[in-house]
Amino acid sequence: MTEHNPPPYYIIDNALSSEELLALYHDLQSTPKWRLTRKSKTTPQALAAFGSFPGFKVENNGRIHDEYFSGYFRCLTYRIRKIVEETHGLKLPQKIARIHVGAKNSTSKTELHRDSNIQGAWTILGFMNPVWNAKDGGELKIEEDVVQYKTGRFVVFPSNLLHDGGFVKNEQLSYWRITLNIIVVDELP
Repeated sequence: MTEHNPPPYYIIDNALSSEELLALYHDLQSTPKWRLTRKSKTTPQALAAFGSFPGFKVENNGRIHDEYFSGYFRCLTYRIRKIVEETHGLKLPQKIARIHVGAKNSTSKTELHRDSNIQGAWTILGFMNPVWNAKDGGELKIEEDVVQYKTGRFVVFPSNLLHDGGFVKNEQLSYWRITLNIIVVDELP
C-alpha cells in the first residue's frame, strides 16, 4: 500500500461572510489605486502591457500604499492565521511582506511563478468575488494540483511553490475575478 502525501497547501472556506465579501468586493472595485500593468513575472517594460492585468499594491515590505485596505487585510490575516493554527496546527509567520490585489478577465494571462524565495515565506491567497460560476474557470494551480475558485475561499501555501491563477474562460463575463495575495514572513527583507 502506498502512502499518500497531503497537498502542500491548506484551504480555508467561510473566513468571510457573504455580506462582508460583497461589501469588500464593491470597495475593491471602487478604489482609484488600480494599475493596469501588474504581472506575475519580470517582463521588460516595453512588453508590460502584454501579459499584464489590473492590480494594486496595498502594502510592500513595510511600506503602506493604502491605509484602509492595509488595516482591513492585516485584520483578515490574523483571522486566517488563527484558523490555520486551530484547524491544521500550522503557525504562520506574523510579519507581512506584501499585500497585493489583482483582477483578471478572459484576456488576462499569467504564467507559473513563485511569490517569494524567502525561506519560510507563506502566501495567503483569497478569492474575493461574492459570486462565481466554476464553469468560468479561474482556478488556482499549485505545482500539479488544481484548487477550484470558490467565493471567499483562501488558500495558504509556501510562497516558493510554483503556482498560477487559471484563465477566466468566459469571454462574456461582466465582472472581474479578484484575488488577494498576502505574503507572510518571519523577518522583512
